[in-house]
Amino acid sequence: MEILISFSIFIASILSLLYLLNLFTRNRTKTLNLPPGSYGWPVIGETPEFLRSRRDGSPEKFVTDRIEKYQSQIFKTCIVGEKVAVLCGPAGNKFLFGNENKLVNVWWPSSVRQLLGSCLSTISGEEAKLMRKMLTYFVSPDAFSKLYIKTMELSTQQHIKNYWQGKEELKVFPTIKLHTFELACRLFMSLEDTNRISNLFNLFNIFLKGVLSLALNFPGTRFYHAKKATNSIRKELVLIVQQRREALEQKLLVCPPQDLLSHLLLFPDENGKFMSELELANNILLLLFAGHDTTSVTITLVMKYLGELPHVYDKVLQEQKEIASLKGGREYLNWDDMQKMKYTWDVVSEVLRLTSPITGSFREALVNLDYQGYIIPKGWKLYWNGAVTHMDPKFFLNTKNFDPSRFEGAGPTPFSYVPFGGGPRMCLGKEFARLEILVFIHNVVKDFRWKLLIPTEKIEYDPMPTPIEGLPVLLQPHNP
Repeated sequence: MEILISFSIFIASILSLLYLLNLFTRNRTKTLNLPPGSYGWPVIGETPEFLRSRRDGSPEKFVTDRIEKYQSQIFKTCIVGEKVAVLCGPAGNKFLFGNENKLVNVWWPSSVRQLLGSCLSTISGEEAKLMRKMLTYFVSPDAFSKLYIKTMELSTQQHIKNYWQGKEELKVFPTIKLHTFELACRLFMSLEDTNRISNLFNLFNIFLKGVLSLALNFPGTRFYHAKKATNSIRKELVLIVQQRREALEQKLLVCPPQDLLSHLLLFPDENGKFMSELELANNILLLLFAGHDTTSVTITLVMKYLGELPHVYDKVLQEQKEIASLKGGREYLNWDDMQKMKYTWDVVSEVLRLTSPITGSFREALVNLDYQGYIIPKGWKLYWNGAVTHMDPKFFLNTKNFDPSRFEGAGPTPFSYVPFGGGPRMCLGKEFARLEILVFIHNVVKDFRWKLLIPTEKIEYDPMPTPIEGLPVLLQPHNP
């Protein structure tokens, strides 16, 4: 009992100090012309409202409510214990994307930084530029045509054969997640051991639940479980790195795999520096996270909309049948085939507009910023939210209507459609994701139609938009 009382007194003292520090900081900055807004409750700020809008499936609502309340395209708030200026609209997106590494740097909440460690997403400046260059080749069209497309299609066809054919019903989301994770393991590390992949996959699902959470490292919290899972993932990845390094040094591989891991082990950056084993493990952890979870969410949501909209499905099927007919069913897809899938990609783009996996991210002010007449103090965090412009009728008429034609011709207003971010921090894997999604759609629509078993299934952001029941469907094969 005494220990519990002492611990309670300690926590109360910490909260009191944080509150006093918050008051001191407010007094120090009150003379500045800060953006309108509210810091919310002491310590926790407006974090609960921010997270609630995501759980309710409307991540833009937290921002749009305050735009309307303050009649401003910029406002201040307090999220995850940080003072934050939220910049809205294309002008806000352009300002943040255009000033990366100049006036602002990337910033992530403590949970992300602690779990991912030092990697491309969490570092900045010159180090980030060099690391990005090292990874660029593996997401280039040259690598796609030489390394990826055939593997992607073979893996997709095997997945459909194992998990779809002969089934009357299945849950799309967990099935797709397993497929995209296995594919990422094969493409990045040439990992084929199903037991190893399965173990990593189970750990990854725990990691994902805590990656965007309050960084409370107490037993029972999401972050605590995520940290334990991430440590196990990292140990396994370091072991894989060590085994590959040893095989390369001893020339045990007659033909070294042309994958990301071998590339990073064999080739240094332009200054001649190789990544350490821990850096390699952290970046593979990041790419497994980015290379499978966002893609599996997108494919699931495409399946949802195609199940809801038969006329859209029919146009996608027609486009894919025309591409398949030109190949005579004997050749694998290639880079040129991807460029012919224009309508299909417009459909995917509209899905990303309506339910983008990544709704926004943070930056940190490197200097005092003057934006639209307001001062944003150095050290403050800045936040952009793509869903705000995606659902703004000024840029997308009838915003809730599913309309792939929005992306024909010149497309949307610049900086209004930003599912992949923008500027130097634009998603490195954008084309990789595009390829993986199109290869899957091409193969699945040739074999099946499907009917949604829960047409009104709720979408919840946790942390990405997912159907809460996993999107169960009734499969209707073209050739029973």
